[in-house]
Amino acid sequence: MNLFRLWEPAKVAVCCAVPAMTRRAADWLRKLGGCRPIAVLSDECEDVVWQCATEQVDLLLLETDFSDGVEDKDVSARCEIAVRVRQALPKCRVCLLSQVGYPEKRAALDKAVELHLIDGYCLGDLTARQVRSWLSEAMQPTQSPSTR
Repeated sequence: MNLFRLWEPAKVAVCCAVPAMTRRAADWLRKLGGCRPIAVLSDECEDVVWQCATEQVDLLLLETDFSDGVEDKDVSARCEIAVRVRQALPKCRVCLLSQVGYPEKRAALDKAVELHLIDGYCLGDLTARQVRSWLSEAMQPTQSPSTR
């Protein structure tokens, strides 16, 4: 472990379905403090993986969309990105976000956590407390996946 890492803020990549939302989320994370946010403005798998690997991120917050007809942003597509990011960065934690809570998707999200495809998820409004918890976990040695 690099001792200088103790004084360096966590690098958090945020990727939302819309670039404007990504920028807004990165600004919110910057104001929250305790991390260095990186906005991933493309949500294409290869772009996300490349930028996360290039920036050596500790945590990826990846928005998912459960709307009808949006298959490239559903749980399985986002888990594919998570797996690819983890291949490039084994210690990177990946959490899924959805602004709109879809209770019927909870089972799929729980299964993704159970299978260690993702580390956690948030349905509804992401709170500062949840982000701080994920940041804390991202800066600790690898452990079991977080609770939702």
